Amino acid sequence: MKYHPTKKHFYIIQREKMKKPTSINLGLASEGFMMACKARRLSVHTIADYNNTIKKFIGYVGDLPMRDVTTSLVARFLASLPHSAKTVLNYHVGLAAFWTWALKEEYVDRHIIRLVDKPRPKKVVIKPFVLTEVLALLNALRNNRLRDRTIIYLLLDTGMRASELIGIMREDIDLVGRKIKVIGKGNKERFIPFSPKTASVLLKYLSSLTDNKIFPITRTGLRLLMLRLGKRASIPGCYPHRFRHTFAINYLRNGGDPYTLQEILGHTTMDMVRRYLHIAEVDLERAHRKASPVENWNL
Repeated sequence: MKYHPTKKHFYIIQREKMKKPTSINLGLASEGFMMACKARRLSVHTIADYNNTIKKFIGYVGDLPMRDVTTSLVARFLASLPHSAKTVLNYHVGLAAFWTWALKEEYVDRHIIRLVDKPRPKKVVIKPFVLTEVLALLNALRNNRLRDRTIIYLLLDTGMRASELIGIMREDIDLVGRKIKVIGKGNKERFIPFSPKTASVLLKYLSSLTDNKIFPITRTGLRLLMLRLGKRASIPGCYPHRFRHTFAINYLRNGGDPYTLQEILGHTTMDMVRRYLHIAEVDLERAHRKASPVENWNL
């Protein structure tokens, strides 16, 4: 007896077909993902990082249909990267964001990136600058002296990230109120205060500018600038983020509270602030042992 599907069965079959993800290659999917990222108003740096990750992944596995990508392919790609665990973790995060979007668009039927173990970066020892090192860096300034001096003051006085610094526009600065608007991670806007001395240096620099962009420099350019200054001043490990560490630890040493520090730094959790707090407390205990009258007078 020949089977004749009813109208109800026809609709069930069609619905099941619709549930099946559409076949789409990685290259075409990446274009859609980039458009979605721009529509969400993600930061330029985040989009660039995602784009770089996906391009490298396609270069490694080929322009495969997304549904043909396996966990072993992803794991081999991550293992092939000649970078630190922290950088490889960023690649994992980028691919995870790509697959989250693809799953929502029904281009894949499972999130394979979640099945691949994340790299575990080792905790880097946080070593802030000391006063003599900062003075040596300021003395090492040569070309673009006023710009570079302003950069050092702002990084040291606000703890802002490198990407936040280079994104500052003239209208973001309130010299009278001594605060500056930055766009942090997740495209989140926040205001950071700065000191009168930094305001004085910043005013002098602003008076020499004609461009609306305060620091016409890239993240790579900023990193190379700090490396050059560090070399001239004989200070190893001179990188922009070290100023952020220096600000945070000295903020706590000088009586600042952790919760305000979290707001200034733009952290969503207290995890990093706790690390700063631990370092600051250890340093205070060491300083107390050295300076204690009871210990020094041998009472």
